[in-house]
Amino acid sequence: MVGLIDLALYKGSKGTLKLSERGLEFRGGKREQFSIPLERIERVSFKKTEFVTSTLYVNDIEITVCRAHLWAAKIRELKGMARAPPARA
Repeated sequence: MVGLIDLALYKGSKGTLKLSERGLEFRGGKREQFSIPLERIERVSFKKTEFVTSTLYVNDIEITVCRAHLWAAKIRELKGMARAPPARA
């Protein structure tokens, strides 16, 4: 079952970001792909902007996606993590 799926940017590459019980997965061009198993996600935060997109931070990875605050909340929910404040600029 998929938690969330949306278009995203990672290192300037357009792709699809997907969250499931197995983890977080980005599929872009051939060079820009990654997968993080849920048990390896240690830190989650986000930074809202005045635009539609915002920035999601997972461990040391920065991803531009719509509604990053919802992604962060869903990741915390799947991991059973305590709620953390948004990232500071």
